Formats: sequence, C-alpha cells, structure tokens
Amino acid sequence: MNHRSCLSSPKRHTGFTLIELVVVIIILGILAVVALPKFMNLSEDAHVAVVSGTGGAFKSGINLAHSVWAVRVGSGPAENLPTFGDSEAGEMDFNDAGWPAQHYFTDDEVSPKLDNVDDCISVWVTIFAGDDLTVSSSTSTDETEYKANYIPLHQCRYDYADNLNLSISYDSRNGSVTVDKDPSN
Repeated sequence: MNHRSCLSSPKRHTGFTLIELVVVIIILGILAVVALPKFMNLSEDAHVAVVSGTGGAFKSGINLAHSVWAVRVGSGPAENLPTFGDSEAGEMDFNDAGWPAQHYFTDDEVSPKLDNVDDCISVWVTIFAGDDLTVSSSTSTDETEYKANYIPLHQCRYDYADNLNLSISYDSRNGSVTVDKDPSN
C-alpha cells in the first residue's frame, strides 16, 4: 500500500524579506554618502578642465594673431589688420608691441590700446570667432560663460561664470595669457 504523506512540503519563498530590504537600503545610503563628494569633485574637475582648455585656445589665438602681425606689419601698431579670415569680423587692432588690443570697425586710432572692458570683449569675440564661447562685461546680467573685467594697465581677466575663482587673464603689453585653475582661491 502506497500511502502518501499527509504532510505538505514546505513552501519556497522568493524575494527579499523586509529585513534584507532595509539592510540593502542602508548599505546603498552609506555608499551614496561616501560617493557623493567624489562626484562633486569630478564636477569641479570638469570646470577646471573647461577653463584650462579655453585658456589654451585663447593663448593659441593670441599667438596666431601676433604671428600674423609679425608677417604683415613687423613693427609698430596696426589698425583693422585682417587676421582671422577676410571679413571685417576677423580684423584686429594691434598695439605698438604687436599684441591684439581691440577690434572695432570704426574709431581709427594711431596707436590702439586695450584700455576698457569693451576692448577685452572685442578681443575675446575676435579670437573665438565662430565658436560658442560667450562673454559679457562683469556688470552685465546676460547669461554668458565668461565675464570680462578690465584691469589697468592694458589687461583683461575673463572670469568663468560657473566658478568665479577660475579665470583667464590676458596682458596686451606682452601677450601673456595665464589661467587660474584653483577653484577654491
């Protein structure tokens, strides 16, 4: 005689218990607290990289413009020198030392000088012609990536809008371009 056991086999439970779920949530919370500062630091590193790359491109543009001046003029100031293309937008004014000083279609000057925030903006716009790197004066409420400041004598500082501690500085007296890459200073 074959008897079947009246006892049923234990049921298999699938899924997580409430305690296991709580433990997993706590572990994920701890990992998030530990990882969040690292991701925040990556964002800061990305901003530093953007400003470093922009500063390098700006320096290359300044050097290229100076080279054009050296080949076409050689010494002394130059007004409306075609530098980046054949259109008026690519013309630039150079100071006595042959460094970009401004860009205007009018107001001929015997010896152009970089001496106000509009000059700083005009140099930036001409160097980055066709690119989407936007700039405005530091007092402007326009949403731009960089804010231009004139620094006496004949210098510009372009502050990065996402972190005003990051900046690019240009000295038109000697063509030097420096990048401040310290986001905390």
